[in-house]
Amino acid sequence: MSRSLWRKLKSLENRINTVSIKPPPLPREPRSFCEELLKFRPTSYQRRLLESTSKRMVVRWARQSGKTTALATLSIIRAATTPGTTVLIISPGLRQSMILGDRIRNLLENLPGEYRGLLRQRLKTIFRFRNRSTIIILPNSEHQLRGFTADLIVADEAAFFHNDDAIFDSILPPMLATTDGTLIVSSTPWGRNTVYYRLNQDPDYEKHVVTWKEAYDEGVYHPGFLKHIERQREYNPQAYRMEYMAEFAEEADTWLTQDTLAKCCSETLDYYSFDSRRKGRFYAGIDLAERVDHSVIAVLERTENLQLVHMHRFKKGASIASVIGYAKLLSERWDRIHATYVDSTKHGDYIVEDMRQAGVVNPKGIVFTVNSKQEMAQILRQRMTREQLQIPYDRDLLDELNTEKYQLIKTGRITYSHPEGTHDDRFWALALAIYASEQSKPSSRPIARIR
Repeated sequence: MSRSLWRKLKSLENRINTVSIKPPPLPREPRSFCEELLKFRPTSYQRRLLESTSKRMVVRWARQSGKTTALATLSIIRAATTPGTTVLIISPGLRQSMILGDRIRNLLENLPGEYRGLLRQRLKTIFRFRNRSTIIILPNSEHQLRGFTADLIVADEAAFFHNDDAIFDSILPPMLATTDGTLIVSSTPWGRNTVYYRLNQDPDYEKHVVTWKEAYDEGVYHPGFLKHIERQREYNPQAYRMEYMAEFAEEADTWLTQDTLAKCCSETLDYYSFDSRRKGRFYAGIDLAERVDHSVIAVLERTENLQLVHMHRFKKGASIASVIGYAKLLSERWDRIHATYVDSTKHGDYIVEDMRQAGVVNPKGIVFTVNSKQEMAQILRQRMTREQLQIPYDRDLLDELNTEKYQLIKTGRITYSHPEGTHDDRFWALALAIYASEQSKPSSRPIARIR
């Protein structure tokens, strides 16, 4: 291609990119914007949030009541109707932030053809509008957050921000200082030693609280879902109060407190995929299923601290052979797994021998007794209390870890249990991995290498 032809094509491309595609006038009223452009009818409590003019808001809604859709919609409306607006969406990690980002993307795909020109560029973590507005998706990282100026900040799942004091005291306020911008802080109720809890008591913040009853009255929940809610209320009252009544709740017999778990969440940590090739110092724990439970493999990596880098929960009914096969492949792909501790309570030494013959590195069986479970659980809690264990922000994992209960019995020992309808497979797989990291020293003998 000649240089002159290349210049002409480049000039044509630039002209196409700078053409102002003017859509029809936008609806100014949020309900009309939702119904005409985004193709959904907001609930009354979603409209209250969308129509609020407050500069400081706290959002605490029941699970599956439409919070993500409301926050995504608010971000779109603010960016689309106010030229030059910068919207920042922040969550405990990038994976969680992308949930809101995906909802924004899905809503924008509903735009009628004549309004598609609102958006100039759509990237994985940035939405650029033709009116110079931008929506930026970010993890909760002090390093990545510094330097922005924002008109609207949406801090989602803020109760799980690892460094919440610094974020809300030193990082976010300067971003809004010159814009007189809006801060919306949203989360599941979780822990009382958090900035999010304190903001819920702050009279300067407008409160938006929605329980399951409001969501049901608005038709958000299917009538059949009431059975699940009633079951939660009966068997797991703590989860019911938190997830469906949007209350701060924690029972006194919880082994791993919400505040402890929140402090261990890392904004930069995410799970390694099963197919990846890794080098490091790894330790695995395997909790084998009984009939009503799941088998789970947890893998820790030792760096400066211990980090949970892999957690796989098998489907109910998965065979022992499939669990062993999974562990074998990890041993081949990850250099090095120094030890694999497995619950051998039901299967005895046979399970360890089967694993060894299959090629699983350094398997060791742990029989679950009152004493061994207490030792493993205490080591797990100690590492978390001292913040020597980092875990990704994973709500399913956090919920399960927080449901484990304990009871002091007459012998002076501690027994552990979980409410009916819940599981503790991840809890014990993680406890086994922690135990392996404490008990096992790196092996000097040759083991499987990355091919």
